[in-house]
Amino acid sequence: MTHPSHPLCGQQVEIIRVRRGPDPDLIIRHLDGYHGAIAASWTTYASTADVVPCEPPPLLDLDGLCQLAGVIEQLQERQRLSGKEPL
Repeated sequence: MTHPSHPLCGQQVEIIRVRRGPDPDLIIRHLDGYHGAIAASWTTYASTADVVPCEPPPLLDLDGLCQLAGVIEQLQERQRLSGKEPL
C-alpha cells in the first residue's frame, strides 16, 4: 500500500484477483483473512508517478522534542541540586 491515508500504508498484502477498469480494483486478503477491494492506484501495483510514497510518521515533532529536552534538563538540575546519583 502506498496511499498515505490508508491504514495499511507501507504494508504488503496478498492480491487475490484484479477487477479490470480505468482504475482497476485489486481484491486483497487482509491480515485477518478477510477479502476487500482497493484501487490499484493506491498500491505499487499501479506504479504511477503521482503516487506519494508512504513514510512512517515521526514519533515527535520539533515542538515535542523541545519540550522533552526541557523536561530532561529539569530532571538533571533536580538531581544535581539534591546531590543524588542518577538512576
